[in-house]
Amino acid sequence: MEKKITDKRNLFTSAIIGVLLSFPVTGFIYGFSICKDCGEGISGIFGRILIGFVEAILTTITLGAPWDNEGGTTSINLRFYVFLVALFFTLMLFFIRKRNQNK
Repeated sequence: MEKKITDKRNLFTSAIIGVLLSFPVTGFIYGFSICKDCGEGISGIFGRILIGFVEAILTTITLGAPWDNEGGTTSINLRFYVFLVALFFTLMLFFIRKRNQNK
């Protein structure tokens, strides 16, 4: 009985952590890959990382719909990808915690 309660608690906390981490991670990946004006070489990498951090913040604030321009309008919806990343993080954290608990 106690193992079942512990598994539910581990799943619940893993789901919360997975959802909280999924928004900035998805935003960073989106910003890193979408940067049009970033050049090649080391300055391009730093530009992509900077845009990735900005989009990570914007994706978290807007809950999966980052802004396309300064006016705040968007045609991009990342919520499906946020859901997939949250599911991946939840399962990964749950199985890691379960494996560590069994040791």
